[in-house]
Amino acid sequence: MKTTGPSKLINNASRLVFRCFVIASTLDYPFTAGGEDAAHDDAAQPAATTTTGVEHPNCLLFLAESTIPNAGLGIFTGIDLRPGDAVAEADIIVPLQDWEWHAEADVDFWFLWRDYSWDLSEVGMESDVEDGSALVIGTGCMPNCNFALINAKEGKPEYGHSGLHRSRDPGAGGFTGFHDQRMHALRDVPAGGELFVSYGEHWFEDRVEEMGAVPFERSFKRVDKFLKRFKKLSLKYQTSDNPDFTKDLWDVVKARANYETKNANALPLSFEDMQIAQIIGSAETRLPYSVRTLEWLNEHARCMDNIRPGNSTIRQAGRGAFATRHIWKGGLVAPGPVLHIANKTALNLYGIREDGERDADNVVGKQLILNYCFGHKRSTVILCPYTSPSAYINHDGESPNARVVWATESTPNHNHDWLEEDVDFLKLKNKIGLSLNFVATRDIKPGEEVFIDYGPEWEEAWDKHVNGWSAPPDSEDYASATFLQKDMMMPLRTASEQKLKPYPDNVVFYCHYSYSPELSEFEGPWSWEDEWVHLPMTPCKIVSREAQGGDDEGNTYYYYTTVMLNEDELEELGDGGVIYMEYNIPSSENHILTNVPRWAIEIRDKLYAKDEFMSNAFRQEMMMPDDVFPETWKNIQE
Repeated sequence: MKTTGPSKLINNASRLVFRCFVIASTLDYPFTAGGEDAAHDDAAQPAATTTTGVEHPNCLLFLAESTIPNAGLGIFTGIDLRPGDAVAEADIIVPLQDWEWHAEADVDFWFLWRDYSWDLSEVGMESDVEDGSALVIGTGCMPNCNFALINAKEGKPEYGHSGLHRSRDPGAGGFTGFHDQRMHALRDVPAGGELFVSYGEHWFEDRVEEMGAVPFERSFKRVDKFLKRFKKLSLKYQTSDNPDFTKDLWDVVKARANYETKNANALPLSFEDMQIAQIIGSAETRLPYSVRTLEWLNEHARCMDNIRPGNSTIRQAGRGAFATRHIWKGGLVAPGPVLHIANKTALNLYGIREDGERDADNVVGKQLILNYCFGHKRSTVILCPYTSPSAYINHDGESPNARVVWATESTPNHNHDWLEEDVDFLKLKNKIGLSLNFVATRDIKPGEEVFIDYGPEWEEAWDKHVNGWSAPPDSEDYASATFLQKDMMMPLRTASEQKLKPYPDNVVFYCHYSYSPELSEFEGPWSWEDEWVHLPMTPCKIVSREAQGGDDEGNTYYYYTTVMLNEDELEELGDGGVIYMEYNIPSSENHILTNVPRWAIEIRDKLYAKDEFMSNAFRQEMMMPDDVFPETWKNIQE
């Protein structure tokens, strides 16, 4: 009987393989923002010199070099996590309002917050700002994305200002009210495992030139289908005469893969991984490469949970940072990797000319994120730490118990040589590459609030703000829509009832409704259906209310008839009242919904009505000590 030689079998089978699957990718390793190809053998424990070591072996969350080569820093759990477990302390979210309109034209460098911001709708801010983004400081800013191993997800934030009110408190609007956004595990994560969230495919699609074709979740599913075909072919042709056929064929596949498309990057990284992938799936074979030993983390990482947020002991400060364990003098309070901004004018807010264009000669305010950044009176540079616990650390100019210093030269993703370069050099750097440490200047006891000295310039600015502060007009009547929305059993007042007892002027009702010109002949009334909850939110008014049953605690359930606001009614709300829909309802039409449950109606603030957007809110960067701030960055003459 005539047999076919191994080489011919390989060629024949490989042609069959490539007919059933087009293999593609960019790199030889899973990655996230900034990820580049790297050798498979070095992925699990890349060489790194010791940084600020972890002083407490029971650290719950670490900051260390990512397991994804060239992806910068990542965060790692210090304990086994189960689905639903909270991963870290709560984040804060700072709105970045209309940045492109205000400042993009003046910026001659890459604004790094672009790469570290969230879409407004992802955090519930879509009706607060007309055009902007959300800066999630903390775990929302720090995890990398590996579509093979998405194991965590951020929730929605709470909103509140720790008891401060704009009618009486000069600190109102000086810190963000969006807080308590928590990350939770989506699956089992072993101690030492790196945490990954989904950035969404669009994030990578917008960065193909920079990052290549990143494999998505569906890429791994396609590889799994391919591996089934591969297994059939290998079983068909492998015999005792050519026992290495399967491995040889796999080498052919890897050699011929087109590494400029997504799917090849989702291929198993080795022959052994390929064999395992046929049982557990190609995505799961990446798991071992995303885990570091706790011994490695204790030597090379920085602990992120030495402090926690809570209401500050300083009345106007809002929330503060409190020690979770004893921190020794000189010990690490919190790591502070920073985003550098070469010119702080990128955070200016400008007035509007009569023609609706920006008035570049009229600076009317600053972005709120400025309050969370460090600067120097003789420099245009500001540095914004993006770790959540450090964002809560308040000011004490007399007896601070911590200070900021530069991370050690061996700290991953900290380029100590940048401190010797000038500001023009920083403008050319479109990646994060600097890191601070918050360190204790004396022993700090568990539960004690942590303070640093923001500098005399900050203190002078605060005193000036307090002495010149006055409450905004009509501030006594202000009530945050967020608090009104929380009381789901409170009967909502109809439009006629509001004539006698109006709601605060800052609130608007929203209902689920989607209008297009094709619906002009179908005004309704429509009876509410629960699946409409997926429709966009549209400004509406309440015309009637009906009680329908209740619960065992005596609460009454109310159902409402609502009418969507038409274009004339939207105009009556005033400029900046609400974000206009894609299509506004003509004034001649009435689009009505009946039997709408309370949970399907939202009370929201008008655009820019929240404290964060008040024109008289305090704005001032923290000042870095003169002996810490690099001399080469001092580009403003005294």
